[in-house]
Amino acid sequence: MSLVAEVNAILQGHGETMNLKREGEASTVTLRGKRLPGTVADIGGSSAQQEFRIKIGTTELAASTWASKAPLRHDSIIIDGRERSILDVRPLGDAGTVALYELLVAG
Repeated sequence: MSLVAEVNAILQGHGETMNLKREGEASTVTLRGKRLPGTVADIGGSSAQQEFRIKIGTTELAASTWASKAPLRHDSIIIDGRERSILDVRPLGDAGTVALYELLVAG
């Protein structure tokens, strides 16, 4: 089994459904991802927002109709009906093959 297939199987079994959204694209990408514990960041005054990381696979993105098959900073992701901004994207893989992306999200 390839690394990409292994990551996809783990996310299918242990992840949750999320929707990736990009301005300028007609559709969203429904995918499985795994949330990692995060922090609460003070954004001024009495306001705060959650920041945490999410790991998503490449399979759903590769099958999408999107022009770019990777998540980008300033895309957004909807988890449990709540839209969150993507602040950073880090590809993870082995031997030049990207198997998953780690996203830093806030909101």
